[in-house]
Amino acid sequence: MSETYHRVIQASDVAEKTMLPFIVNRWPLFLCREEGAIHAIINRCTHAAAELAPAGKVRRGSVMCPLHGARFKLDSGECLGGAGYKPLKLFPWRLTDDGWIEVAVPDEAPGMEHLPVKALI
Repeated sequence: MSETYHRVIQASDVAEKTMLPFIVNRWPLFLCREEGAIHAIINRCTHAAAELAPAGKVRRGSVMCPLHGARFKLDSGECLGGAGYKPLKLFPWRLTDDGWIEVAVPDEAPGMEHLPVKALI
């Protein structure tokens, strides 16, 4: 599966512990920064398909799902705490010379297993 980098946001606009949701080439993802490190992660919990951003929480190297509290490691996507959910998909990213974050997403459209379900609230 081929991937292409897409310009998303200025790195200076990604605040510490903030989860910023984006749709990039039809792929749902969020960017966050924790302890200075930026992460690009699919915006879909692998348990109940809930959106993680913007309502999720980032702390201690993980993101917590706002729907049911599952936690996933930011650096690997691995589920913490024995729940056994599949890991989150991570996206490669790079910083351009002029300070933009570019994220590589697949050129193919995401499948249903990649799309979040919106809460009916």
